[in-house]
Amino acid sequence: MPIHNANIAAVFDKIADLLEIEGANPFRVRAYRNAARTIQVLGPSLTTLLDKGQDLTRIPGIGRDLAAKIKEIIDTGQCGALEELHRRVPTALAALLKIPGLGPKRVRALYKDLGINTVAQLRRAVRDGRIRDLPGFGEKTERHILEALEAHAAGSDEAMC
Repeated sequence: MPIHNANIAAVFDKIADLLEIEGANPFRVRAYRNAARTIQVLGPSLTTLLDKGQDLTRIPGIGRDLAAKIKEIIDTGQCGALEELHRRVPTALAALLKIPGLGPKRVRALYKDLGINTVAQLRRAVRDGRIRDLPGFGEKTERHILEALEAHAAGSDEAMC
């Protein structure tokens, strides 16, 4: 079954999210995000390009490292770099990314500053008013997070994991 460009772009977006949660070099994170955007709108299929022996590094924003990852994904359906990040970053943190208003930077702040790594811990912190004091948050963000959590109250932990 061929791997579509959208699938490869999604892998690169996940890598960028997890790298950002880890606090990786912003240029590295941006490289993955830019590559994901480029791949998403790329006309020809990367699978087809590889089958024809094309050099993927000729695609803007795709260097040797990213080209090798693309080849790995197409050949195996897996990405070792993503699997390694999943081993290093707590799984529940990725689930927090599904909550509207929480991106990788905010998830990182919640984890590093308040030790939050589950939806249940986030819910308690919001109700206790502990989030509003974090840089980049505030009462409005705290209220939006609470609304998002309440909207998913029926099975929210399952729906967001």
